[in-house]
Amino acid sequence: MKVTYRRAVPADIPVIERLFADMLASVGDDETEGYESGYLDKFFGGGDVIYVAVSDGEVVGYISVEVYPDYVYLDDLSVTEAFRGMGIGTKLIKFAERYAADSSVSSAALHVERTNTAARYLYQRLGYAVTDEDESRLKMTKHIRKGRTDVLYR
Repeated sequence: MKVTYRRAVPADIPVIERLFADMLASVGDDETEGYESGYLDKFFGGGDVIYVAVSDGEVVGYISVEVYPDYVYLDDLSVTEAFRGMGIGTKLIKFAERYAADSSVSSAALHVERTNTAARYLYQRLGYAVTDEDESRLKMTKHIRKGRTDVLYR
C-alpha cells in the first residue's frame, strides 16, 4: 500500500477533524467535541503547518506543527487505525522535525497522555525524552540540529 506525504490544504480539514476525534477517543477523552470552529485555519496561512499522509487519495494520518521562537510544538498526531504500525506516524514526525530544522529552532516538544504507552514508546524511540510531567500528561522534548536537512529521508 503506497503512502505519500504532503502539506495539508483546507480541503483536508473535515478528515483532519475526524482523525482528531478518533485520536481523542483512543486515549479515552470522549468529552471533547473536537477543534473549535476556525481553529485549523492558522495552519494554512503562515508558520504553522499540518502534514498529511495519503493512501489511494484519502488522508490516513496527520501531524500539526506550531512554530515558536525556540522550538516547534507537535500538537496533534493521528493515524487511521487500519494504517497504524506501518511507520506513518514516524514519517510524519520526521516531516515535523525537518520543518523544525529548516525553521532554525533548537528543539521539538510534544505532550503525550501517560496512559498512551504506544505513543510514549514511539517518541522515546525517536529520541524524545521526558522533560516535564503533570498528573495526566508527559512533556517530551528532542534537540533539533539547526539547518539539518537529512532527518526526513533517513
